[in-house]
Formats: sequence, structure tokens, C-alpha cells
Amino acid sequence: MQEHQKQALTFMRQREQGWAFDGARPDIWEAVENGGGHIFVNHISDARQVDEPPPFYGGIIADPMGLGKTLTMIALIASDAHSHGLDDPSASLDVHEESCGLTLVIVPPALLGTWEHELRNHAYPGALPWQLHHGKSRLKDPSELKETLLVLTTYHTVSTEGRTAASRESSMLFRARWRRVVLDEAHLIRNSDSLMARAVCSLNSVSRWAVTGTPIQNHINDLAALLKFLGVYPYSEKRVFDTDISQVWKSGDADEAVKRLKRLAGCLLLRRPKAIIQLPQRHDQACYVEFNSQERELYDQVRTQVIARIDESLNHGTQAALSFVSILQQIEAMRMICNLGLLYPSRHDISNQFTKTPEAADWHKIAQSAFISRSAIGPVQCRSCPFLLDTACNPLGDTDSVESLFARCLLFTCSTCVKKMSKKPNAPSCEHIPPCPIAIVSTSPSQLEEPHLPMTLGNLRDSAYRPAKVTALIKDLQSLPSNVKCVVFSNWRMTLDVVEAGLRGASISAIRFDGKVPQRERQGVIDQFRNDPSIRVMLLTLSCGAVGLTLTVASRAYLMEPHWNPTIEDQAFARIHRIGQKQEVTTLRFYVRDSFEERVVQNQQSKRDLASILLTPNGVANIDGGHLKRLRDLI
Repeated sequence: MQEHQKQALTFMRQREQGWAFDGARPDIWEAVENGGGHIFVNHISDARQVDEPPPFYGGIIADPMGLGKTLTMIALIASDAHSHGLDDPSASLDVHEESCGLTLVIVPPALLGTWEHELRNHAYPGALPWQLHHGKSRLKDPSELKETLLVLTTYHTVSTEGRTAASRESSMLFRARWRRVVLDEAHLIRNSDSLMARAVCSLNSVSRWAVTGTPIQNHINDLAALLKFLGVYPYSEKRVFDTDISQVWKSGDADEAVKRLKRLAGCLLLRRPKAIIQLPQRHDQACYVEFNSQERELYDQVRTQVIARIDESLNHGTQAALSFVSILQQIEAMRMICNLGLLYPSRHDISNQFTKTPEAADWHKIAQSAFISRSAIGPVQCRSCPFLLDTACNPLGDTDSVESLFARCLLFTCSTCVKKMSKKPNAPSCEHIPPCPIAIVSTSPSQLEEPHLPMTLGNLRDSAYRPAKVTALIKDLQSLPSNVKCVVFSNWRMTLDVVEAGLRGASISAIRFDGKVPQRERQGVIDQFRNDPSIRVMLLTLSCGAVGLTLTVASRAYLMEPHWNPTIEDQAFARIHRIGQKQEVTTLRFYVRDSFEERVVQNQQSKRDLASILLTPNGVANIDGGHLKRLRDLI
């Protein structure tokens, strides 16, 4: 372990000793002498009470990507094998049911392999026995837990087994009192009303840990959801959190609210900058490519259509919002042409592709496409609750089975609210007159890998044509020594199809990892890339590769197109540039000159303007000429 990981282990062991009533370290509560007795002072709000606060063990590990949070947590679990009464909270608790002494680790499905890999590589054989509780490998009898210290499961498994009182009664997960429950990628429970969050919070344990690089993503309520899971008195109650922090902010005393929030975080949360560790140098390069004349003609045709549609909207004033879905899809088409070039549909197909106005189009046919375009640009706020769907922080995995709703005005209703509405007599609708059409959409991260445009690529195997970006990629790969392993990222599987065909034609061996790879096969794909010297390239979709994977065997990474959210790009490259990397790392981002891509990258403020158009809480109803003019300037 590195020094910063040892420091984190010390922090966690201290927090698992309970409240520091003696003031020996920063904590929410301190016991103060008062007339021969004690009162308990809350250092966040300065509230005082006579009764001793309920016990609390645990906290939040919030180090950024690449600092080895998984290994640090494994070290804490391994320390249980050597702990004695003083370090074991369950030994000092007055409980009716003893802790089973095991740690339950809950992860997205994509991270099961990562945890298994870390356990195999960093724990001495037999020192940290663990078992899997997922899919067909579910535990059924307490005897199966003998000689075990750790159980690995997924959020989806916990949600399924915690759905009803009957399912909880028959579940090993909910019958046990765990020594410790650990949430990896804990921000996934930020919607505290979701089935998943409720199930996780109802687990019985002595101590609880939330592991996430983004404890607050978009709203202060994200932290409140974590505190509810942790059971931090009194801030596990949303009402108290709102009174002591949120309402102080809303009342105009932002300085006091920030001070309180920092004090609270300082007691419970550990976060260090990535600069605390020494990594090999990383070189970031921008690789600009030029369209050939035919590709330029194709791109300019769609660009002209987008500008014409925006101009039409500007001329009609109040009709601006109604054209926005079509504009959004045409922008997506421009982005795809930057990747696919002439493999994009023929000009005849393009000219007919966006002719329907939103009034005439069948919203049920285009809603999924519009939703994917919308969610790629930034978090999508549910119209009825605080839930935010953020693709930057949602690793590929299982989600609640109830589908969401998306209106033509871009108002989104999350699956939890849809389920509540299904019990009411009136169908959900927006507040516009007349109401906008609404359609069911899937929020599955794997859906984000598909462009959802009316197009096919034809037979790539027989095509000698290579788009400009693919040509540049292959040229760079061919210039490298054969022992250099590389990762190619793209938002879309279709782009990776084209890249894969180009690599095959150039006799460069590659392996795929995208949403179509079954969960049970994913770790095998990663292991093959790590261990097979003949495989030089991994083709990886951002929805799979932006979170959780460790690919330090590679030292070169390519991004085929800029993403709306730079955070996702950073997360992807962090799969390579992280603890365990022994080589200098080079990243290359591909852009087409004189295109929408180049202008978005050059002008970050304009990028924020574009996001602000779409992130208005009232859908697109408030889009005005100024918004569309700024969008037109980008195009």
C-alpha cells in the first residue's frame, strides 16, 4: 500500500471506533461537562442535547479516480482478521443480534470483476476468503458463510431481494447483521426515493461506508442521500439536513452554509487531490483530421439543413421549442458524419431524414433518439422529484425495471415517479396547452451506445473505404512498437464497428468491450487484453469504460469524438492513467477541422451555453432567439 492509502486506513479504523466524544479528533458530537454531568454539543449547528447520540460507525471515502480506493477498502476488511474487541464496534454495542463478522460489498455489475481481480492480486491466499452473491451464484444457507470475511453483490441483486417484506425475509442479505456494508460507486443511490436506495438503506449492519469519487454531483441533496444510508445522527434525517444546511443556504447566508457543510464533511469524509500520488507523466494530444471533398460535401449538406431549421425557428418566434427535437437529431447526424464519413446514409436518405416537423412526427418512434441526444449533453432532471439522470456517473449495469417517460418538450419523468403515477387515475402530462406527446424511453446505459438514427453501415468487410479519423488512427497505431497496448474509446458501437473493420484490414488484432458483451464474459475480455501479447487494441464504449475498469496494461488511449461532458472523457482516460501504471501515457483526441466538433472544443463557454439551453427545468419551453442564435454560431 502507498502512504496515502495507509492514511485512509487509519481514518477508517478511527471512524469505526464511533463518535469522538472526547474531542480527540474532529467529529459532529462532543461531550462537554455540565454541572457534574455531560451535555452533547453538535459542532455543525451548535445544538445541544442531554441524551447521548445514537452510535455511528463509518463514513465516506471520496478520493478521485485512480487513487486506489478499492485496495484501501480491501485493507480495512482484511484488518478484521486481526482485530480484537477494542477495534470491533459490535463487541461494545448493546444489540439483540450479534454481527455476523462479515463485510458486504455492493457494486455495479461492471465492477465485480475489478473487485475479484484486486482480491486475487493483493490478498494472501486464504487471508481474505470471499464469496459472490449474484446471478446463479447466490448464497442460500448461513453455513455457506463459514470461513468467509467478504461477500460481493450488486445493487440490482439488493434491489431485487429487498423489493418486498417477503423477499427480504427469505434473503440472506437482509437476514444477516453485517459487520460492515460498503457501497462502491455510492452516488448511484443519490435518488433516495428509488427502490435501490431504499433497499440498500434497509440492510442491517454495524458500520457503513460510501465509496465515491463524486459525493456531490449536481445537488447538495446527493450528500443527504449518502448520510441517510450511513445513518449519521441527526443528518440521516433529511428534515434535519435541510434545516441545518440547505435552508441556511436558501435564506441567503451562503457563507454559513458552506462552513457547516465543510465541518460536516471534515468529520465524515476523506478526499485527497490526485496530485498526492506520483504517476508516470501523461501527454495529451489533439489530433485534427481533414474531410476529403466528398465527406465535406456530405457534412455541409446536413449543416445547411440544421442552420435552415434554426433560421426557420427564429423567424417563427414562438415555434422555436417545437423544432428543437429535430435540431438536436440533426446535430447528432453531424457528429456521426465526423466519425463515419461516407459510410453515413446517402444524400437522398439524409434529405428525407428530418423533413417531418415535430407536430407530424410520431413521437413514440423518435423519443428514444431524442432522449439519448439530450442525456448525452448533461444531467436530465426529473420533473417531479430531485432525481438527476447523469450518464457521467452511471456505470453500465442493471437499473430499475420500470421505464421512464419523455415528452416532446423534453420534460423527463423518472421510473420511480412513473411507478407512483401508475397508481393514479389520470395519465401524466406536461403543463403545456395542448399537452405535448409523451413516450416511454429506456434509461439503460447500454442504450447510449447506439446512435438511434435511421441508418445502416452495409458490409464493412468488403469496403476499402476508411473515414478520415479511422485512417489517422490506423496510421498512428502502425507507427508504434508491436508491444504497445492501446485503448480506443467511442460513444457509439457503430463507430467501433467501423474502427474494427479498419483494424482488421490493417492486420491489427483487437478485442471488443461494449454493452453487448454479457456480464459473465467481461472479466475474461479484460484478462485476455492484459495477458495476450498478440492483442494490441481494446475497443471500448464510453458507457462501459468511463467508470470502474483498470487498464494500466495500456499506455496509449484514443477518443474518437469529443463528448458533451468532459468529465466522461477524464473518467475514460483515468482507466489507464492511475495507480499501477508503470509507463508514460499518451492520449489522443480526434477532431474534424472546420466542424461542429472543433468549435465546441475551442469554445468551452459556448459548450456551457449549449448545455444551459437543454438544462432548463421547464424543458424547452423557455428557449428563445438568443439561445438558438448561440447554437447557430456553434454550428
